[in-house]
Amino acid sequence: MEMRDLYMKGQLIVTFSQRCRWRLKSFFLCLVVISVTSVEAISQSTTNPAHQTVGGFQKNPLERLRITEDDLAGQNDTDRIRYIGMTRYLNGMKAVVTTTIDDSTEYVDDAVDAFDKYGIKATIAISTHRGPISDLWPRLRKAVVDGHEIGSHSRRHQCQWPDTAEFCRAAYSQDEITGSKNDILANTNQSHVWTWVYPCGNCADYEFIHERLQRAEYLVARNYPDEERGGVLVPDLQTWALDPYNAGFTQVVQKKGGIAPAGRTDVPSLNAKFDEVYQNGGIYHFVSHPQWLDYGPDNFFEKHLAYLGGRNDIWYVPLGPLYAYQLVAENTIVSRLKAVNGLERFVVYNMLDPRIYRNSITLEFKATTDTKIRVLLEGKDLPEHAEGPTKEGSANYYRLSNDSILVTVQPNSILEFAFD
Repeated sequence: MEMRDLYMKGQLIVTFSQRCRWRLKSFFLCLVVISVTSVEAISQSTTNPAHQTVGGFQKNPLERLRITEDDLAGQNDTDRIRYIGMTRYLNGMKAVVTTTIDDSTEYVDDAVDAFDKYGIKATIAISTHRGPISDLWPRLRKAVVDGHEIGSHSRRHQCQWPDTAEFCRAAYSQDEITGSKNDILANTNQSHVWTWVYPCGNCADYEFIHERLQRAEYLVARNYPDEERGGVLVPDLQTWALDPYNAGFTQVVQKKGGIAPAGRTDVPSLNAKFDEVYQNGGIYHFVSHPQWLDYGPDNFFEKHLAYLGGRNDIWYVPLGPLYAYQLVAENTIVSRLKAVNGLERFVVYNMLDPRIYRNSITLEFKATTDTKIRVLLEGKDLPEHAEGPTKEGSANYYRLSNDSILVTVQPNSILEFAFD
């Protein structure tokens, strides 16, 4: 059997063959549950142990949807709708813009206000026991409502240059890792904390730290590499990180600060790097410290935001939900069902923990008929996505794109196509 995905719950590993990933019938035939005795067996069975789902797993979602093997249908020439596949980014966007800002300082409000002005969605990494944090919580609560993410920058922001395994073992205690996460959940209405940001970039290279963050159910941990020698200026990552627990970024947008030898404030250079990522259909991820920015429309920071914002082919998304989208897309199955009352149907499902993975994903379909088509989710008409930038990551809608129908839905649901 060719392994495609590996799922874990406690001491159970659920594996799907390549065939099981795409065919619901194969799900019933091929689902294998293997008992193991240790977590080490998992890492030995995966080609990229760092890229695993976290959290528990729900029971078979097909039972909740009342789908059985008898409901399955194969694809044939008379189908009026054909499933093509999942789009790389939400709503079939060409590229992604995401940003992370670091530290609990009095300038956080100014940075978030600027992001809102230009429609940029940010991950705001805070240290929950540092700085004016009590004054920041009201603005952070509003930021969550407005589509930003609050990420953890630890509780106390402990740093050491150079770091050592001994320092990292002490600094990355459960009090720091899980405690800061709990602080965020207790003080905002955010449903989960997906992102960790390494204070001073310390400890990002230690595998045992990655394991601690993964056990605490973080999905991604952003680094800040080689600050003293300017490694932070343009790390030049333009896609998802291969190791999400040592995730880089594209460039900094900020003045000189910390122990870095320089900043990066030249607007043409900043914009040119974005243009490069955009032309390649990549992920543009810039990093800033709010205290090292100049605000106002005539200064470098907002000039760059104005250049980035308002594009109809960009997905604006915080870092954690972006990495959650990748895992949802990798672990979701789409299968055709038998038609009912003239409706062509598909089931979209996965076994991921709904506490953590609340993302919608986008599916591409093509019609083989010129008849007017309505798209329904759970029996109700889906709205058409209005023209404009894509920001909402958990909504349900469809969009017509050339000769394709792009349907964005949360998994564990049934899609229907009606022909008028």
